[in-house]
Amino acid sequence: MIELNDRELGRIVVMTNRRAKKIIARRKEDHIRLTVPVGFNPRRIPSLLQELHQRLLRLKPLPVKIFTEEDLISSLTFEARLLRDPYQKVMRLTLKEGQLRIFVPEKLDIRREEVQQTIREAITNVLRMEARRVLPLKTARFGKEHNLTYGKVRINGSRGRWGSCSNRKDINYSLFLMLLPERLIDYVVLHELAHTLEMNHSEHFWQLLDRMCAGRAQELRRETKSFQSYGYRFLTGK
Repeated sequence: MIELNDRELGRIVVMTNRRAKKIIARRKEDHIRLTVPVGFNPRRIPSLLQELHQRLLRLKPLPVKIFTEEDLISSLTFEARLLRDPYQKVMRLTLKEGQLRIFVPEKLDIRREEVQQTIREAITNVLRMEARRVLPLKTARFGKEHNLTYGKVRINGSRGRWGSCSNRKDINYSLFLMLLPERLIDYVVLHELAHTLEMNHSEHFWQLLDRMCAGRAQELRRETKSFQSYGYRFLTGK
């Protein structure tokens, strides 16, 4: 990742993505993100910015997502809601029977960015905790079902990849995977387990995964790639 500042464009972050086939420009809340293919020469950045300058100036900032009492964020194991409490002086939360309740003082201005960030971090922390509890168990169950072995299972905060598998067969999952419908979570787990046998996305890999997904691998792949939800946008800013 490379960061730089432009007098007119502001903060610019250049990131490499092995799945990128071309240069992609997106406006984030406080910066412009340029996603470039693997092999991109960093020395090209000055000329690239000059070439894209007018286009980047026209990029509209993403609308800021605000979590209010009317909103609901759903995950695999819980639903998060915001509640006003006239007796509460500080923010607190409870997680019980699949209900994450975030209690805020009645007069607190929840639209302030620092309040929204606190809410975002609270929900993300619970997501991480639940991902660490649920995803290793799913991996173990599917691994046993398909007679596949793997190394360690880790949970990270990736906003760009649902999962990955290393050459040592260690499997990594994004904590935000918990925001997907369960059928798509299962697909990602099976996808990474299939990589313990086939590290690339060859025809043989897709044939293997298709057998593991009851012939629905490509259908589930398309669903996973196009997934969007209010909760995902609020928590990741994407």
